[in-house]
Amino acid sequence: MRRRYQIRRYGRRLTSGEAAGAVVAGAVLAVAVHFTGHGAAAPAVNAAAITGGSYTPASWAGALLSAGGWPQTGCNLGAVGAWEAAEGGNWENSAAFNPLDTTQYEPGSSVMNSDGVRAYTSWEQGFQATLTTLGYPAYAGIRSALAAGDDAQAVAVAVAASPWGTGPFTASC
Repeated sequence: MRRRYQIRRYGRRLTSGEAAGAVVAGAVLAVAVHFTGHGAAAPAVNAAAITGGSYTPASWAGALLSAGGWPQTGCNLGAVGAWEAAEGGNWENSAAFNPLDTTQYEPGSSVMNSDGVRAYTSWEQGFQATLTTLGYPAYAGIRSALAAGDDAQAVAVAVAASPWGTGPFTASC
């Protein structure tokens, strides 16, 4: 019987043991995603913070901090506001409902540029995507700086040091 599909890695066919390992790894990942909902330790979402209305950059920053459980300090509000300005999402480009230009997939979202930044269908969906992204291990430094809430530039440095894609920017309290 001729095989219709061949699994290849680095230009060679996988052994049955390698293929079985890949299947097991995929199953473990699927179970992890099922139980966490995102495949990452996303911050707990405070749904009451997301009203579904329209937002300004300042009100969105406050809502993001509330939804993520981070303190709404002047430093955090300044940091998120500066981050929004550095990214330009929603108000300055076509990344609808996505002020920080995340690339996190959500059902119904669409890619709006070559970096994979997404446009979302609602503020709720944009908040969920942003919080999901921030929950990934690569963004622990951002979460830590936001949790401290006392140094806007520390948040900016953490963002620039992460794989988010935002270049260096200045933030103040």
